[in-house]
Amino acid sequence: MGSDLICNYTWGNLPNEMYGRVIREFLDWGIDKMVFGDSLITRGLADPGFIDFLRGLTKNLGVSFVAMHAPYGRAFDMDIPDFNRRPGMIADHRKAIQIAAEFGSRTYTIHVGASHYVRREAKLPQLIELAAETMELLVPTAEKAGVVLAVENAFEPPNSARVVRQLVEPYAGNEFVGVCFDTGHANIMTMNPGKDVTKFRHYMYSSWYETGIVPENDALEVLKPFIVTTHMHDNDGYGDSHSMPLDGVVDWNTLVPELKSCPRMLEYQTEVNFNAGTNWSGRLLSPPGGYSIKRLVESFRKIGF
Repeated sequence: MGSDLICNYTWGNLPNEMYGRVIREFLDWGIDKMVFGDSLITRGLADPGFIDFLRGLTKNLGVSFVAMHAPYGRAFDMDIPDFNRRPGMIADHRKAIQIAAEFGSRTYTIHVGASHYVRREAKLPQLIELAAETMELLVPTAEKAGVVLAVENAFEPPNSARVVRQLVEPYAGNEFVGVCFDTGHANIMTMNPGKDVTKFRHYMYSSWYETGIVPENDALEVLKPFIVTTHMHDNDGYGDSHSMPLDGVVDWNTLVPELKSCPRMLEYQTEVNFNAGTNWSGRLLSPPGGYSIKRLVESFRKIGF
């Protein structure tokens, strides 16, 4: 497996004593680079002792957390309009970026956010302005830490490919600002021939309540000059199931060479949901019992990593 592939795991509420066993499985499959996921850093910000625990894992097991996904949601998104929370949000991200640097992460992937827009608590122009303000406040921290602030595309108006480009383009030439290209999110927004718009999950219609769903067939092209990392997963084109490559409709034969040709690409992250059952996007594509680490490694090897 390529040295630039970094594997993500759905830690959830896994007890601490199980972390070593999960990491051991990855190591036995030749994976020693992992994602410092949002659940890990969210927990670590609230409990510094947990960061000490993760430090011990890296030392004792020889695994590295070399890409961090920022905390996200209504308390952490870049565009939150809660002015009482915004100073704390900025402080938390600054601390997380510093932790990312300590663990050797090259990138810090961050969400613009959509929840306040979807719930119609704020207008799109205000949210874009707030996200731009967050960029101004966090870029100096990223520069000082030597970590690339990577803004992620998704499937709602506040974090469409064009809004993401609007946020990062003022920093063109700054090596510490870039984009995380999410393959599954882009796939939802691609309107391929034969795609049935009636099958989109209900969330998509509430997200695009002003204009109706506006496709983005060219998200990769729009963002390519700024892409430094990527979240790789699949889906059926209608909901964000975070499925294994080749289980959905993403054309990996075409996409993988395009990703590998991105001029600033530093790494490739898996972002598969290991769980089974359902989530907001409907029935998950994983088999009963969920995906295995074996299946993850084999699937990404099959598509060229």
